[in-house]
Order: sequence, then structure tokens, then C-alpha cells
Amino acid sequence: MLERRHMAEQKSTVQSIERAADILEFLYRKREEASIREISGETGLSGGTVHRILGTLRQRGFVYQNESNSKYWLGLKFYSYGDVVKENLPIVSMVEPIADEIAKKYKETVYMTVPSFESPVLAQQAHILKVSHSSFILRSSPGVGAVSPCHGSATGKCLMSYYPKALLEEYSRFPLPSLTSRSVTDWENMREELKKIRQKGYAVESEEEEVGLTCVAVPIVDKNEQIVAAVSLSGPTARIFSFPINEILADLRQMSREVTENF
Repeated sequence: MLERRHMAEQKSTVQSIERAADILEFLYRKREEASIREISGETGLSGGTVHRILGTLRQRGFVYQNESNSKYWLGLKFYSYGDVVKENLPIVSMVEPIADEIAKKYKETVYMTVPSFESPVLAQQAHILKVSHSSFILRSSPGVGAVSPCHGSATGKCLMSYYPKALLEEYSRFPLPSLTSRSVTDWENMREELKKIRQKGYAVESEEEEVGLTCVAVPIVDKNEQIVAAVSLSGPTARIFSFPINEILADLRQMSREVTENF
């Protein structure tokens, strides 16, 4: 039954749109300009096909071509689309006022992330909300729209703790990259940590993603206990640990409940 439905879905797709999507997704993953030859090699499309599709996308503002090297990159239209999507995501509008209160209270940064399944080899998360009232400048502060590894952050581990066992087993076929000297890079240890996070209902990550930075996070689930997102309070290690952990968790869980009750 599922196989027949999948075949029907395949037949119903529009080939030209599929090819355009492949090109856009490759550019997004590459994170930098690419030549027609590079795009052709990665997507399996002929150079002529890539050239024609890029021409149409460029005319519509979805890609631009650098005149100095003839390479292509995503166009500014995605930037404006991204702002509209962010502003109108129901989960963001629900959480943002509370996130702002918490960020002001602690004078730190509140993040919200959701699962991202772009990579087949590494669990990742997409950042959909960032509210900061911190004077601390992070070395690599992710902005809204950024995609980052899950295993080094408290939000990412909250997300992973709800992932199906089969999905985690698939990821575990590949190594966990070291982000700092404190990063968990052993899958056996990671599984044990995820089990504890699921049991406790929160995660604390100290300098596993960035030296000097600590995060406290809780998962956000729907009424069926399925993972939706994760929210965290992040800041300099000494400052985060100067606050009572139970107070931080109570504030973050207030945001989590707001979504669960209305999602």
C-alpha cells in the first residue's frame, strides 16, 4: 500500500520543478557560490539543463550570478521570504513574547530550534527564533535560519532524545565531530545521555559547542508527545551557573507549555 502510494506521488511530481529544487537545495547546503559544472556534478543534471534552469531562477530573483566569476548563489528573494515565514510561524508568535521576557530577566539569549533532516549523516537543528538581551558577544552566534549540529547543544540533544531509535541508529553509522574538547563524540555515551535527558525533561550543555558558553534547554512536544521544537537559555558559563537551575527550567517550561497547549 505504502509502496503504491509512493509510486503515485513520484508520478505526480513535475520534473522541472524537481530539478530546480535539487539545484536550490545544493546551493543551500554548499553555503557558497557554485559553478554550473559543480552544480551539474552534484545533482546529476546535464550542464545544459542546469544552465537553463538557473536562467529562469535568475530572472525570477531566486538566484544571482556573480559577474566576476560566473558562479551562482541564492538570490535576495529568499531573504525576504525567510522574514515573512519567520514572522508568520504560529510557534514563533506564541513563544516570542515569553522568550523576550526571559531574555530580559536573565540578560542572556533565548533560542528556539526545530529538527532539520537535510543531512543523512549528522543530526541537525534549524534555528527559528533568537531573542537576545545579552552584552556578551559569542564567537559563532547562530542567527535565525542557521542550521547547526544537534549533538553539541542542549536544544539539539533535547530534539534527539525524542528521535526514533531507527533514526538514531542510522546517524550512529557516522562519527560525531568534535566541536570543542568537551564535545561528546562517542555514540554509546551519547545514547546514554539522550536517555537521561528524555527522563529528566531537560538538557544542560556546558562548553560542548563553544568554549565559554553554557545552555539550558527543554523540549517542546505536541499533545501526542511528539517532538516539535526545543528552547534554551544561553550565555557565558559563569553567568548561567550563577542562576538557580530550577528557576531557569521553570521559565523555559512555561514557554514549552504555551506551545503544547495550543499546538
